[in-house]
Order: sequence, then C-alpha cells, then structure tokens
Amino acid sequence: MLKLITILQDLKNQPRRLTDEESLHLDQISDELREAGSDAARWRILQREGLDRINIEHYGFDDDLLKYMLGIRRAAMN
Repeated sequence: MLKLITILQDLKNQPRRLTDEESLHLDQISDELREAGSDAARWRILQREGLDRINIEHYGFDDDLLKYMLGIRRAAMN
C-alpha cells in the first residue's frame, strides 16, 4: 500500500520522476486534504500517511509548508 511517507523517502534517497501510481496517490491525498472539514481531520490524513512519525524538517520542504503542517498539528492537539 502506498503512503506519502514512502514516496517522500524514496524520492529523497533517489530523485526521479513520480510513477503514475504515485502521482494518482498524491492527487487523492490532495483532494482529501482540500475536502477535510477541519485541521484535526487534515492532521489525521497526514498521520495515516506516516508524516507524524518523521522529522519533516529534514525533507527540505519550504518554510511555508512546514509552518502550515506544524500549525494543523497544533490545532489538532487542541
């Protein structure tokens, strides 16, 4: 089963183009996140995808994305 964390780790280890399956999975996650009704729901999606088990700061994401992800995690904890 594909997970976002698996895709990110694979790309970090070996940069390459996304496969069709990976691209479809990312599109599905994007749709879920967009349709989620709250930050808590968004965080549950990211947890399911494995992002709660890593230090996301080591993946080279933009500061805005890191800030957003940490913000929804904080909001979900309240």
